[in-house]
Amino acid sequence: MFESRFICICGLPGIGSVGKVATDYLVTALECSAILPFFSHSFPPQVMVSEGLAKLMNAQLLRPKQRDNLLILSGDAQPLDVLGMHELAGSILQAIKKQGVTDVITLAAYVGETNETVLGAATDADGAAALSKEKIPLLRGGAIGGLNGLLAGMAPLYDLRGYCLLGASSGSDPVDIRAASNLLGAINELLHLDIDISLLEPVIEEEEVAEAEEVDMNYI
Repeated sequence: MFESRFICICGLPGIGSVGKVATDYLVTALECSAILPFFSHSFPPQVMVSEGLAKLMNAQLLRPKQRDNLLILSGDAQPLDVLGMHELAGSILQAIKKQGVTDVITLAAYVGETNETVLGAATDADGAAALSKEKIPLLRGGAIGGLNGLLAGMAPLYDLRGYCLLGASSGSDPVDIRAASNLLGAINELLHLDIDISLLEPVIEEEEVAEAEEVDMNYI
């Protein structure tokens, strides 16, 4: 089903930066180029500096090098207030609809008791059935906050189908690479992207060693 759709994958900073890390990995792996920036007066009042160059915080819509039915949305931050979130989500959804997008898949973190590594939700019954068919367990209750939730939830207002894939996370790590890696594995299978996510394994192993050493020190 997903192969015949025009999909935009979205990931903004959130708990554990799970969606942001996963999306930025896709941007690199798929050799994306920026096609449209989004600015908001509700972004944090600061600029991002790299190599001496300062730029306003923004979200970027990007196009993969060799895929005509896929766009990626990544960003520096989420708006700080509710009105700003709704305004930015509306601007993004309106813009991607003009690009021909039919489905929005947001990537985020799930913090709670679960035996699953990835959970999913959709904005209609057919979408939920499609996730189940692809062996993605459905989230049975709760809420998905922030822009990652709104972009999926508001998608039907623009005649788009919305999905959210959630990587299970403890919520205690500033950057949860393992949860992001699990999300990448799920989206890789779902959309048959054929990208190599093994590059994240050394980072995960380093984190596990650091955690083990920290625990050992607590018992000295």
